[in-house]
This record gives sequence, structure tokens and C-alpha cells, in this order.
Amino acid sequence: MKSKTSWFYRHFLDNKFAITAFNLLLALLVVWVLTKIGWVFKPVGNFIGIVAPPFVFAGILYYMLAPIVNWLTRRKVNRNLAIALVFLGVLALLVLAVVKLVPPIERQISSMVNDWPSYWGAFTRWLTDLNDSQDLIAQKDLNQLGNEIMAAVSGREGLIVSGTITQIQNLVGVVGNVAITVGTAPIILFFMLKDGAKFPGLVLPIIPVKLRQSVGEMLHEMNEKVGSYVQGQLTVAMAVAIIFMIGYSLIGLRFALVLGLIAGPLNLIPYFGSALAMVPALVVGLMMSPRMFLMVILVFFVEWLLETQLISPFVMGSKLEMHPITIVVVLLTAGNMFGLAGVILGIPGFAVLRIIAVRLFKWYQQVSGLYAEPGESVPLPPAPNPESVKK
Repeated sequence: MKSKTSWFYRHFLDNKFAITAFNLLLALLVVWVLTKIGWVFKPVGNFIGIVAPPFVFAGILYYMLAPIVNWLTRRKVNRNLAIALVFLGVLALLVLAVVKLVPPIERQISSMVNDWPSYWGAFTRWLTDLNDSQDLIAQKDLNQLGNEIMAAVSGREGLIVSGTITQIQNLVGVVGNVAITVGTAPIILFFMLKDGAKFPGLVLPIIPVKLRQSVGEMLHEMNEKVGSYVQGQLTVAMAVAIIFMIGYSLIGLRFALVLGLIAGPLNLIPYFGSALAMVPALVVGLMMSPRMFLMVILVFFVEWLLETQLISPFVMGSKLEMHPITIVVVLLTAGNMFGLAGVILGIPGFAVLRIIAVRLFKWYQQVSGLYAEPGESVPLPPAPNPESVKK
């Protein structure tokens, strides 16, 4: 019997590929329209820029302190009391760090500032000797390059002054944001530790019944992945800072505490952080003596062995399972879009987006029928539980 449906209906209205392509075009059209009315969302972006830092900071602290609070709670300690004990312990550690570490670090920073002219003089003499010993670039060309740089800089004193004023204003704004973050993050952290376990129970009731199990599993997977990454990275960073401070102190490197503290936060940047942390130490070692330069390389090699063979495998329990090339691409993209915050938070953010994308793709595989093998029946979505519908 010949079908009475039209050619247009068979090839477009009743074609899953055509419908999918049409939906994709609609999504791209929506994105294009949103780019044209971006000014509408600017207040929302400003609001998020103000609110996000304390929540992100509190979230990082939450993943570090929640295991301790949960451990105390399992020991029959009241949760509010456990949170108070953890807060007191953190405060005691901060006071101890201020008393024991801040004075020597302050002395080293003052010494570094005072000795900077001598280091700069040694560096310029080294460059002069290097220039005298090379014959690739003529002295006339170097002088011409210097004159061009001076000509480009001259006559722009006003721009430099205005730029300096702008930088000072930005610095004041940054200091204000830091003060707000530090002041409000502990309050947010308290309620995260107190009611964090109730969050899925508050979100799932507003999710359609058919999707609640999948969304609940997705939230649990996000929490596990991000929590494991944050806890592991911060623990490794603290261990790296301690190793560098001890190693630099043992070899007699100047500014050992400051250089070690610099290495800790930089280690939060995958792959590139350790190399960046090595640069200032190598410069200081080179200015001291060639032997100290080699000793710094030896300390870095020992730290690399301890970190890669002992600390990271032991601490990083659940990894994000990301290819190194993917990590590099994410770091470059997030760093270009969001700066330093993007470099540090880009990896866990990408992990969350990947979990959502994988879940959506699996759902699409199930409902579209485009990925079913020949002769394989397309599984239908599970029917809702009557009991859960009544609830």
C-alpha cells in the first residue's frame, strides 16, 4: 500500500536527523541573539562577580574541612560543636603561622627588597659580558634598538601617570573585594558545613520525577570529582611548599621561606606551576654562585620525585581522568578568558561541564534511537514509580 504522506513530511518532519539539525540551528540562533543583547545580562555578570568569590573560597574550604567535621560527627559529636572545634583549630593554626612564619618571611622580603639593586647590577653585568662575547648581533643594532625603545617611551609620561592612577584604583578595588571575601566566606562556610548534606534533598523535589535519579547521581558524581580534586591539589600544594622551604634552607639558598611559599600556590597550576616556581629560585641561585644554581636544580629534582612518585599517587584518590592535552587546552582557554582564576579553577569547572555533557549525551542516545544497532530495540524511558508520584 502506497504511503499517502508527502515527501516533505517523510524527509523532514518525520526524520530524526533533520529534526536534530533543526534543533541545533535553533540553539545556535538563540546563542547568536544572546550575543547581540549581552548588555541585558551585564548587571547579572556584575552581581555574579561580587557574589562568586566568597562562595568559591568557602567551597574550597568546605571540601578541605568537611571530612574532619564528618569524622567528628561519626564519633557522636554534635555537628554544630564539631564545626566550632574545626573553626577553632583553623584559627589556632593561623595564629601559630602568624607568630612563627610571618616574622622570618617579613625579614626575608625586606632583605630581598634591599638587595635588589645588587642583584640587578649583577644581572646587567652578566648581560654585558654575554653581549661582549657574542657576535650574532652587532653593537650598532643593539644601540638602535635601545634608541627605538626610548623613543617609544618618551612623550608618554601622561599616559604612564594616568595608567598608574588607574592601577592604584584597581588595587583599591581588589583589596576591597578581598576584604569582603575574607569577611563573608567564614559565614558561608559555616552554613555549608552545617546544611551541605541537605542540598540534594532541597534540589531534587523540583526536578521532574523521571529525572530525579539521574540528576541525583550526577550531583553525587560532581561532588565526588570536584571534592577529590580540590582536596588533593591543596594537600599536594602544601606538601610542595614545605618540601621546597626545607630543601632551600638545607642548601643555604637566600629567601628560602619566601621562595618555598611561592612554589605552593603555583603548584595549583597543573604542569606549568612547578616550572614557574623554579624560575625565581634559579635566578637567586645563579646570582649567588654556580654551585648554588646546581643545588637548586638538585632540590627541584628531589621534590619532583617525591611529588610524582609518593605524594600525588597517595593523596589524589579519585582523579579526573583527563588527558594531558585536554588539560593544556583547558588551561590555555580558561586562562585567556578568566585570567588566574580560570587557570586555577578551569580544570574542576571543565570536569563539572563534562559530567553534565556526558549525562545529556547518554540521555540523547536513549531517546533518539539514532545509536541503536540494526535489529536492536530502542529502550523506552523507565516509567515513573506510582509511589513516588503520590509523594
